[in-house]
Amino acid sequence: MTAHTIMDLDLAAIDSTDRLRKALPARVEALAEDLDQRGLLTPIEAVGPTEEGRYRLIYGAHRLAAAKRLGWAEIPSVIHAPDAFADEATARLREIRENLMRFELNPLERAVAIAAWRDIYEAAHGKVKPGRTAKKGAEGISANLALIHEEAAERFAGGFSEAAQEAFGLSARAIFRALKIATISPEIRDRIADNALAGNQSELLKLSDQSPERQAQIVGLLLAEPPTATTVDDAVAVIDKTQPAQTPKLWEKVSDRFSRLKRSEQHRFFEAHRDAIDLWLAERG
Repeated sequence: MTAHTIMDLDLAAIDSTDRLRKALPARVEALAEDLDQRGLLTPIEAVGPTEEGRYRLIYGAHRLAAAKRLGWAEIPSVIHAPDAFADEATARLREIRENLMRFELNPLERAVAIAAWRDIYEAAHGKVKPGRTAKKGAEGISANLALIHEEAAERFAGGFSEAAQEAFGLSARAIFRALKIATISPEIRDRIADNALAGNQSELLKLSDQSPERQAQIVGLLLAEPPTATTVDDAVAVIDKTQPAQTPKLWEKVSDRFSRLKRSEQHRFFEAHRDAIDLWLAERG
C-alpha cells in the first residue's frame, strides 16, 4: 500500500472508539438526512489495516455515524498505511490538527452563506412577498423589507427538518438574523471581513439597521488608525454628536435578573454562593 489511498471501506471494519471529539446525536441525524439526499462530499480518514484487518478512524466521526444510521455497508475513505505514522501520538495529532484547522464560519460569513442558499431556494420555489399588511410611505419601506425577510426566513426554515434546524442553528429566527446581516453591502462586508466586527453578531445586526451611507461612515470610524469608535453605538454617537447608550456592567445585569427572582429562588442563589457571601461579610467585619 502507498502512503495513502482512497477506497470504499467496510463500516464494520472501522474502529471509532477513544475519540477526542464525540459524534453528537442531533448533528448525526441532520447529516444522515443530507447524506441520504445528496451523498457524501468528503471521505473520512483512517489508518490500517491492522493484523486483524481493522482500521482506526482518524477523523470523520459524524460522517461515519451518519452512514451507519443510514445502513450503509461501506463509506469512501482516505486510508493511510499502518506505518504512515511514527507512533500513536503522531496519529492522534493528525486528528487534533484536523479539528483545530477546520475554520468555522464567523457570523458574517454564515449570514452570507445562508442568504446565498436562500436565493437558490427561492429561485426554485419562488420569491416570498409580504403576506401580511404592508405599510406605505417612507417609514414603511424598511418595515416591509423586514417583513419580507421574516416571512422568507420562516419559509426557508420550513424546508429543513427539526434535526437540521437544531444541529445547524437554522431556526426561522436565526435565519432572519442572518438575512438581515446579509443586507450589509458587499463593499462593506469586504472592508470588515478581517476585523473583529465580522465575528460579532450583535454588532453586525446594529450595523445592518443603518443606511448604506451610514454603514460606510460607521465602518470608517471603526477601522480608523487609531479607531475613532470601538462599537457601532459609539460610531453612531460620533456621527450624530450624541452620547452613546451605556452598556450595563455584568454585575448590573446579574443584579437586575436577581431582583426578579422569587424569594425561594433568591435563597437558592444564596446557598449556591454561600462561600462568597460569607467571605464578603467577613471582610466587612
